[in-house]
Amino acid sequence: MATLISAYNPSYSENASILTGNPNRVIVEIEDSIDKGFWEDILKEQCPSKDFHFNPYHTVLDDDDKGNRIKGKTRILKIADQMNDWHIGCIDSDYDWILSDYCDKGKTINDNKYLLQTYAYSFENLVCLSSTLNDFCQETTEESTDVDFNDYVQRVSEVIYPLLIWSVYLYSKGNHDFTPTAWHDVLINTLKDTKASLALIEERVKAKLDELTTSYTSEIAERNNMKESLSKEKGITKENAYLFVRGHELFDHLVNNILKPIIDRLRTQHYRIINESDMDKDALTIALKEYSKKHEPVRDLLYKNYRYKGQTFIYDMICEDVAKIWENNRIII
Repeated sequence: MATLISAYNPSYSENASILTGNPNRVIVEIEDSIDKGFWEDILKEQCPSKDFHFNPYHTVLDDDDKGNRIKGKTRILKIADQMNDWHIGCIDSDYDWILSDYCDKGKTINDNKYLLQTYAYSFENLVCLSSTLNDFCQETTEESTDVDFNDYVQRVSEVIYPLLIWSVYLYSKGNHDFTPTAWHDVLINTLKDTKASLALIEERVKAKLDELTTSYTSEIAERNNMKESLSKEKGITKENAYLFVRGHELFDHLVNNILKPIIDRLRTQHYRIINESDMDKDALTIALKEYSKKHEPVRDLLYKNYRYKGQTFIYDMICEDVAKIWENNRIII
């Protein structure tokens, strides 16, 4: 697989497009193969005339001088200033967009039109958009549920909001007391009940907030100023805070604790309804076969939950960024 070390660099991509007579050929650098579906969906939607080729970096095993594994995002940023209409990069924002007024990396990403970003922490956050999950569940199972996924995620968001502000504030200072990976200790648990899971998250958040406010009493005012700035400048509120925590943990929590147990139960229920129907044998066989096609792993299905489009300001921002690269190719939906 091609990497940034290979001949597939921005200059090569431009020359290859010209020499092959295919000016619409575009190399798209992505952090990992798991990101391809998300970026392919939005790029092909917005620019159907382009011939996108995706280059993931999950196989890159190089270490830096300190022996740390070099991430795909780091590699993409290294050649970002060489990118062009035929070679672009697509990256997770992590905390960089939130802190673009505070940290140089965020400014660098924002100022480069050839770097598309998620604005949310990662694409996983967007496919977990709270307003889409009830429809996701019903389409996946063909059954309705009395669980209000939107309400659950909103409650989680409200609980974690003050901790997100602390996390972002400390991160901007280079402080490691609550880095993005620490969301694992807040969100990951084995409880399958929404009320119990929410209560545990709330308990963990409260404990961490008590610790941080005690340790950084003298910085509470500065932290609060950042909170106001993020609300005013970035639109980050308690209702959408979940979009800006580390997406891997949010995704795993919703899949393992909430969605999968409920969807498994509803699928079993629907199979029973089909089997107990008065259909003849052939019709029953066909119905069961057709329903089984929906029986993909919940994790895989949620990765493709692109219902976020048109339901969050982030979608509009990504579309505007695409339009800046190829002004005449944007599709309005």
